Amino acid sequence: MVVLAFVSLLLVLIYGPAASLFVAADRFMFDLFASSLRNAPQEATVIVSIDPSRKSDDEILGEYGRILQQLQAAGARRVVLAAPPSLDEQDEIPGWAAMLSGELPIFVPDSHRLADFATYTGVLSIEPDPDGVLRRSRLWHLKGDSMAPALPLAIALATGDHSADPRVSRADVEVYHSNYAAASRLTPQQILDPSFPVSTLNDKTVFVDSAPELVASAALLPSGQFVTHSEITAQLLADLEQHMTIVAPSWVRSLEWLVPALLAILAVLLLPARNRRDIVLLSIIMILTVVLAQGLFLLIGRVRLDLGRAVIILLGASLLSWWLAGKIKKASARAFKRGRDFLAAGRLEPAFAEFRRCEPTETVVAAMYKLSLAFEEQAKPERAEAVLQWMKRTQGSTLPENKFSLGAKKDTPQRLGRYVIERRLGRGAMGAVYLARDPRINRAVALKVIPIEK
Repeated sequence: MVVLAFVSLLLVLIYGPAASLFVAADRFMFDLFASSLRNAPQEATVIVSIDPSRKSDDEILGEYGRILQQLQAAGARRVVLAAPPSLDEQDEIPGWAAMLSGELPIFVPDSHRLADFATYTGVLSIEPDPDGVLRRSRLWHLKGDSMAPALPLAIALATGDHSADPRVSRADVEVYHSNYAAASRLTPQQILDPSFPVSTLNDKTVFVDSAPELVASAALLPSGQFVTHSEITAQLLADLEQHMTIVAPSWVRSLEWLVPALLAILAVLLLPARNRRDIVLLSIIMILTVVLAQGLFLLIGRVRLDLGRAVIILLGASLLSWWLAGKIKKASARAFKRGRDFLAAGRLEPAFAEFRRCEPTETVVAAMYKLSLAFEEQAKPERAEAVLQWMKRTQGSTLPENKFSLGAKKDTPQRLGRYVIERRLGRGAMGAVYLARDPRINRAVALKVIPIEK
C-alpha cells in the first residue's frame, strides 16, 4: 500500500503539475540515443561559407553575387541562402537579387528582405528547448490565413524530390534533430578561381552563407554539435528526401501515457515483499527493458518515444521498496529474537505470535518446528498442529520437503501425527515398525506404518 500510494503520487506529479521539472529525463534519454543515430548527408550537397571577417557589407554582397553567377554558369541544381546577408530597409538591394526569380532555383527564408524578390521561400525557425538544445522543428507554420512550409520542406517540394511520406504528411507534424552528418564544403576562393572545374558543381545543391562553421553556429544539437543555419537546413533536407526523418506519431503519445501506468502497476506488484537482492535485480531488468525499447524505437524506427520520466517512476518505486525491505528485515530480526526468548522461557503462545511476524527463512522454520514439539510436550497437540499448518500455509515454499517426513535424515527429528519417531525397529512386507514416543502420556510406543499405494 505504501508503494502504491507513492507511485500514484509520482505519476500525478511527473505527468501533471511538475512535468516541467522532470521532462529533463526525457530529453536526456533522447540525447543519449540521438548522438548515435545513423544520419547521412545528401551526396550532391556543398556548403560555401564566405568569411565575413575584415570585409565590409558591400564586399560581402559583391562576393555573394559572384558566387551565384558562377553557380548559375556551372549548372547547379539549386541554391539555398539559409542565412542571407543582412539588409536594412534603407539599404539598396544588390544587383544579383534579380537572379532570385531566374531559372536557377534560389531559396531564401521568407522573413528576409530578399524574399520579396525570390520565387522560392520557406520558413526558417529555430526554437531550442529551455536548456538551449535544438531538438525539434515544425514542417508547417501558420502565416496569416495559410500554412507555409519550412525551408527544408519547401526545397524538397519545389524540386519534386519529396515523394509522399505518410509520416510527415500532416500540417501539425514535428520532426526531430539528432546529429549532423557533415556535408562537403568549398571556400569562395576555390569556386571563384579560374582554374576551378565548375563541372563539379553541376546538378548539385549548394548552400551559400556568410557563417563559417562553429564560429557562426546558430544552434546546439542533441549530439553536442554546434551547427549553422545552412547545416541545420541541409540535414533536415537530407532527412526529408531520404525518408529518414524522426517523428512522434499520435500513437506514440498514447504510449507515453500508457507505458508509465503499466510500469507503475508492475512495480507495485513485483517489488514489494521481496528481499533487497531481488528488488535490485528486478529493477535493473525493468529499467534496462524500458531504455532498450526507447533506443530501438529511435535507432531502428526513427520514432521518438519519451520514457525518461517512466524510468524515474521505476527508480522511485525501487528505492522505496528497497528501503522498506530493510525495515521489514530489521523488524523480522527483532520479532525472531523476542520469539526465541519466549520459547526459551516456555511461553509458547507469545513465541508463536512473534515467529509469525518473521520472514520465512530456514532459521524461522527450525524455530517453528521446535515450537511445535514444545506444544506436543505440553500435551497441546492441537496447537502443535496449528503451528505446522500455519507453516505450510504461509511458508510452504521455504520448507524442506523431507523435514517433517519419515524419510528425513537419521539425526533429524521425525514425527507421525502426534507421535515423535525415534528410530525404525524393522521392516516387512506389510510395512515398517517404528519406535516412537507419545507426548501426551510421555511413553514409548510402537507404530506400524502400512504404505498405501496411490
